Order: sequence, then structure tokens, then C-alpha cells
Amino acid sequence: MKLAVTPLVLSTATFGLMLGVPQNAQASGLIRNVTPSASGFTGTAVGSLAATTNGAGLPGDKPSLTGTHTATSITNSWRTPLLNSPNSVGNVVIEFAFNRIYNLAGFSFWNTNSSTALAQVGIKNVTIEYKLGGGAWTALSGAPTTFGIGTTTATILEQEFNFTPVLATNVRFRNMTNQGGIGGNNRLGFNEIQFRSIPEPSSTLALLALGLAGVGLKKRI
Repeated sequence: MKLAVTPLVLSTATFGLMLGVPQNAQASGLIRNVTPSASGFTGTAVGSLAATTNGAGLPGDKPSLTGTHTATSITNSWRTPLLNSPNSVGNVVIEFAFNRIYNLAGFSFWNTNSSTALAQVGIKNVTIEYKLGGGAWTALSGAPTTFGIGTTTATILEQEFNFTPVLATNVRFRNMTNQGGIGGNNRLGFNEIQFRSIPEPSSTLALLALGLAGVGLKKRI
């Protein structure tokens, strides 16, 4: 009787794992379908905020965690409207909304590039925070507080950052400055950002449980 029941239990467990793995696989690696917003700073902006997360300018114009980004243009980057003063740059808040909960572990960032003027528009100082659902914003421990200035060449590589994973649905940038400094131009922008996740711990535990069950069956047989 035990041999008749055990395979049925294992089959059910295996089936459950087959259903669970695709969901966890979506939470591993590149986070897709990220929606960026910058309330109050998009009316007369240059370029497209959506282009900063959809891969425009990267190889094949597809999202990727690595790759050479082409020169900053109105089709593959975003810059705020011309602000009233350099101090106004610090009022810009950029939020990135995920399409579900992810175990966020890092991101790749491409600043503005291709000329001195455009490189100075890029983000320099930044405060990065995250939240889970309707929870409070929390400082993202281990995240960068500054970004390097972009190149003056026609292409630019990613700046890659990793930190202790956190469960998150949203990330935001605030308290920003541009690379031009006080007296520089009064815009703020960047080319691209792509977020990275790792599998939730539940997927690892499920695989371990299946392995142990397999060992138990082998011993019984």
C-alpha cells in the first residue's frame, strides 16, 4: 500500500512545483514591465520617461542588465523640463513601479552621454528608497548615493549596483542633483535603468523538499 500511495504524493508535489517554478522564474533576473513616473516634471520634458525602462538605445532596443547604450536622444532617454533654478532639480522625484512583488537585488544604470552638456544633465547625487505595496518608503540599504558622470562619446556602458535583497513593489529616486553642479544647466535626466531580482526563498525550499522526497522514495524501493 505504501508504494502505491507514495508515488501519488510525489506526483502531486511535482505537479505543484511545476506550477510554482514559472512564477518564481519570473522573479529571477531582469524585472520587466517597469513603469516610471515623475509627477509634475513631465509636461515639457525632453524625450520619453517610458524609454528609460523599455530598453530603447540598448542592443536590439530590448531591456537588458548589460550592454552598450547609444547616444542620448529624444527617443532613448528622458530629461526634465528646463527648471527655474539649480535648486529646483532637488525637487524632482522619479518613481519606478513593478508589476508585482520582487526580491529586488540590484540594478543597472546608464547616465546621459554623448556631449559635455548632455553628460552634465545626468543624475549625480541621489537618495534611493523602496516600498512594499502600500507600506512606507524605506531607505534602500547598500544602494548607491551617487552616479558617475556619463561619457562624451557616442556610447556608454552600464553602472551596475548590487545590494542585500529586499521585497519591493516600488523604488524611487529623490534629493537628486545633476552633474553640472550649482550654476550648471537646470535639467536632470538619464538614459536607462534596469532592475534585477533573485528567486524568492520559497523556490529553493521547494526544490530541496522535492530532492529529499526523491531520496526517501529511492530508499523505500
